[in-house]
Amino acid sequence: MTHLKETIKYGLVVTLMLLSQLAWAISNELQSLVTMETQMNAAVSDRHAGMIPLRHYEIPLSLVESSVALRANPQFVNSLIFEKDGQKYLRWIINPEDTHWHKAVEDFLLKNNIQPEKKTYFEGYQTASRSYIVVDPNTGAEFSYKGSTDHTGGAWRDKKQTWDDAQQIRLMTDFVHSLLKNQPPLENTILLDEPMAFGIKDLDQGMVIRSYEDLSYQGKHYVPGFSIMHEKLGAELALKNGSKDPATYWNEHYNKPLARALAEFFALTGMAYDSPHSQNFLVELTADYKPTGKIVLRDFGDTYLSTEFFEAFKRTDILSKWDQGNVKKNAMSIRVGILHGNKPPSWISTVSDDKSNASYDQWGRDFFAEFNKEFKRQTGRKLTARLKTHMRGGLCVEQKYSLADKEGYRLMELVAKGAQRNHLLIRSCEKVFLAN
Repeated sequence: MTHLKETIKYGLVVTLMLLSQLAWAISNELQSLVTMETQMNAAVSDRHAGMIPLRHYEIPLSLVESSVALRANPQFVNSLIFEKDGQKYLRWIINPEDTHWHKAVEDFLLKNNIQPEKKTYFEGYQTASRSYIVVDPNTGAEFSYKGSTDHTGGAWRDKKQTWDDAQQIRLMTDFVHSLLKNQPPLENTILLDEPMAFGIKDLDQGMVIRSYEDLSYQGKHYVPGFSIMHEKLGAELALKNGSKDPATYWNEHYNKPLARALAEFFALTGMAYDSPHSQNFLVELTADYKPTGKIVLRDFGDTYLSTEFFEAFKRTDILSKWDQGNVKKNAMSIRVGILHGNKPPSWISTVSDDKSNASYDQWGRDFFAEFNKEFKRQTGRKLTARLKTHMRGGLCVEQKYSLADKEGYRLMELVAKGAQRNHLLIRSCEKVFLAN
């Protein structure tokens, strides 16, 4: 850890390049992600970047609730579920920082005449939040784990992972996966799958498993949004790409691509983030740190759902199981808070009504202009903004769009046919026709 901090003094980009040459238990992509999450972020204080042994309880699978998608990587399944003496067990991972919630699990085991012995198998790596990157030391399988803890890396000190929330996450992840089968390929977005969850119903505690398979071994870098907004790293990455103006550079290569990604996500799903801070987004860079224009979205549990979309999908069952405060009718709020929860870097102005190109207000204007343009490009429909201009509250900006007007009704006709993004196919055909 001391060596890492000494290395960082020579430049954050240099540090990432050097670390990629070291032998880690995890892929280069996730090693880089862990380093940025823990050492190069503008949201939380430094976290531990090295490996941490993870402890777990062995719980008979018959005592826990399971939600495992058929598409789940068999390595993930076999890492967590194993057989002993003819009985299947689950490795229930304990968050290393937790001092409270695992005690309820111990009591649960004792009530079932099981000695709550803490065992060690997995290797873990901290992130900026309560999630851990987990590595199976025998197979090399790597995935993210989220469970209950009363100590986190983020702004919340006590986060219980409920089984109810875990079920919602699994329900929504499976739904999004089903939509992707019949839609044009995503152009701006990489969606991280959460194919597994386990729970102890009596305690309303859950454990959610997220896959990073789409990122590992791709030869690219995935930079957390809050690391892009880091005082030094954001400026160094911009400079490496020839820009001495990080605010303008990342407006073009983070803010606007994020707008396109969220427009694509909304067009696909009828969902919008209710906590759209930079913890939920990763910026994809090539091996030589050039932005590709794609944004990784994670954590679908923190979303608003459009009643109109889900009625058109004929999935009102999802609406009934969702947090009713996050089910919206007639209109949808699109919010983004790139700097929410972050310490703003000196290279961007957060003064209200600042008209300069290097201002957060300009980022807000550009975000919604790009969102509107991309949504129409994908769907052929123009959303009607309810506000003359977007609102800003603190470091979050918001616009409300009507879904109860003529354009909204026409959009829902397309959604009902699963054709809301087919405008992309029409445009592609037009290009081919014109080229010939």
